[in-house]
Amino acid sequence: MMVRARHALSAVAIVALLGGAGCAKDPTAVLVTVDADATVPPLLILRTTVTNVDDPARAASAERSSPYASDDAADRPGPFVFPLDIPLTVDPSLAGVVVITVEGLDWDTHAVTATGVTSAGVIAQGTTAASLTLAAVATGGADAGTD
Repeated sequence: MMVRARHALSAVAIVALLGGAGCAKDPTAVLVTVDADATVPPLLILRTTVTNVDDPARAASAERSSPYASDDAADRPGPFVFPLDIPLTVDPSLAGVVVITVEGLDWDTHAVTATGVTSAGVIAQGTTAASLTLAAVATGGADAGTD
């Protein structure tokens, strides 16, 4: 009888674990389609930021390097190829209207060289689609601002 009770308890534990796995929530995600206009330089790093409009303190940010290979002697990746889709998983607390910012960063200095912004409605445990186009940021040379 003791063996049966032990097996029955194990079976109950397995059923409970499987039942709990079935209750997993879907991720809260934003799929951002990013394009770049002709003024954008080759980009090796992109920074994405998702900010809740009602509470700007609620934000999520991430950086990613290009997955493309290159023959660069400094082991830099190849540039991103546009258009591209960037899947972002965000905290469900960001649900609501958000501003999505994508910035292209210089590999060496991390200075912003391109930027694009859009808004979207994020749904908790759902996937939202958004799109934006990057444009080059003026870098300001030695005579920037002068006539």
